[in-house]
Amino acid sequence: MEENYLISKNEFTKLANIRDQHCVSIYVPISRAGKKVDKKKSQIHLKNCLKEVKFKLKEYQLNDSQIEDYLEPANNLLEDYHFWRNQSDCLVILLNKHQMRFYTLPIDQTQFTYVADHFYLLPILSVFNYDGMFYLLSLSLNNVKLYKATRYSIEEVILEGIVPDKLKEIVGFDHQNKSLQFRTGQGGEAGAMHCQGSGKGEKAFETEKFFRAVDQSLKSIFKEENIPMVLACVDHYYPIFKKNTSYSNLYEKHISGNHEETSPLSLHKMGLELVDDYFQKKRNASTQKLKEQSSVGKTSFDLNDIIPAAVDGRIESLFIQKSKDRYGLYDKINRSLIVDEGHKAKQASLFNLAALHIWLKDGDVFIVEKDKMPFEATSINALFRY
Repeated sequence: MEENYLISKNEFTKLANIRDQHCVSIYVPISRAGKKVDKKKSQIHLKNCLKEVKFKLKEYQLNDSQIEDYLEPANNLLEDYHFWRNQSDCLVILLNKHQMRFYTLPIDQTQFTYVADHFYLLPILSVFNYDGMFYLLSLSLNNVKLYKATRYSIEEVILEGIVPDKLKEIVGFDHQNKSLQFRTGQGGEAGAMHCQGSGKGEKAFETEKFFRAVDQSLKSIFKEENIPMVLACVDHYYPIFKKNTSYSNLYEKHISGNHEETSPLSLHKMGLELVDDYFQKKRNASTQKLKEQSSVGKTSFDLNDIIPAAVDGRIESLFIQKSKDRYGLYDKINRSLIVDEGHKAKQASLFNLAALHIWLKDGDVFIVEKDKMPFEATSINALFRY
């Protein structure tokens, strides 16, 4: 059993490649970070999900004893008090006969269960596109706090015992006296005190040393450095931290001011104002290109075109309307597609199928609200590479 609070692209790719009998995917919505979390309600959500999964596994001809054994790791979570203390946003449970993995992810997803020969990972893709995650580092010489945030949520990452919290932890309690040195002046009185060096220079040196220590400590937390990190600090600290950090995607703008006492929700609002353009830039460019290419036959919103093209790696970008899906079966050998209106046993999510094939072949997948779809009155749009 593996637990993660974030998910890297490498992990996602491994999950997308898994093919096994009775892969179970469970999504449990939990109160947003920053609000009171009703743990009992969340446990009830999971209990209801497990009932749904039991019913679906019976459709695969598993008996009651086999189902109980198969779902035991997930059932054990219901009584784990410490587990429920640390949940927020959305709990994702992925279970097959070999292992159970679970993630707490910053995604907006309703209660959902899925059983197939693969995992249902479509909602998680939003972590990697314009609704994706960003880090927010509140930095001063007396306080360091790190948050993970999305368009919808913000949650503090516990740094105690990992990252130095104050300047004095790195340079010691006597750092203010380091620039003073006693010596006997030539031709003067013994014991005269002389100040050598610049106080400002010494302070700058100590600040750099502290920021380097913070940066080195944060390395153990970050799994992926492609996620933008927004700094909240007084203006003159930003260039110092930028000079001394090894993080590859420090955001070009910062939240100005001392934010030691600023609430997470206020920081979240200010952070979103900065990164909104960043998250939408790629999607907007793909939307524009898709519209331009529609006149030359390089786009489609027909699953009969999209599914084979996705499997073949011929799709550059895909837009899916949030909370929409179609189910059916695709025969790769005969390249034939059966689309059904409902979700029946042994039928796959065709939107999930298309999205994962496109992801694995380096295409872009955007999960968007209805009014952000490139073409109105459609739930899936594709731009072909050729």
